[in-house]
Amino acid sequence: MKTAISVAVLFTAVTAYAAAPVTDARNSGNKGDLETRLSTLERMIDARNQMQFDIQQQLNQLQSEMNSLTGSMERQNHKIEQIQTRQRELYQEIDNKLSQPAVVEPAVDATENAAPVNEKSAYEEAVKLVLQDKQYDQAIVAFQGFISTYPDSSYGANAHYWLGQLLFNAEQREAAKKEFDIVANKYPDSNKRGEALLKSGIIAEYLGNKAEAISLYEQVLTDYPGSSSAKLAEPRVSALK
Repeated sequence: MKTAISVAVLFTAVTAYAAAPVTDARNSGNKGDLETRLSTLERMIDARNQMQFDIQQQLNQLQSEMNSLTGSMERQNHKIEQIQTRQRELYQEIDNKLSQPAVVEPAVDATENAAPVNEKSAYEEAVKLVLQDKQYDQAIVAFQGFISTYPDSSYGANAHYWLGQLLFNAEQREAAKKEFDIVANKYPDSNKRGEALLKSGIIAEYLGNKAEAISLYEQVLTDYPGSSSAKLAEPRVSALK
């Protein structure tokens, strides 16, 4: 490419030189000037080619960085979609359980039957807002009110767990994590503790708290081996290590 350009430049210069007056052609300094100009042009062409090469290299590097960033964002979005899909599956499982005969309440501890009538009615009303009425914002308020009114209720673990799920779906993830942590720490005998630990770990991972997420996933594996929560926690903790 450079040779072709140099030849073209040389041809132009020689043509100009041939067309010049005889007095100019006899001037011995013109030959040196022409060679100097050709040499200068070649250096300029080389510099331009090198600049184009450097710019292309920088563009390639930027493209590579953009591809890496895009891939990272796609992986993060995929994780979020998995979490949301799991939430929808949980709601569907609860709906299916409610439609079966002889099933009283989803996710309720054995002590619930000892609850006073008003307390039980308040809890059932909050659950109804989720499962039947699909009024999720109102359900958040209902569960918050229930927890405030009945802080020592036998439904406490379940109320906090429901509230955690609703807040998570409302993208209030830090608030949701607090509710799951309450279930995990305040109610060690709750049948929702394993799932609460798992979901607290998922939120910690989403928030970038890798060490905390690993610790919570490992706690699920240790305390609830073989459970559905453990099966979900195992690949996550492996991916983080």
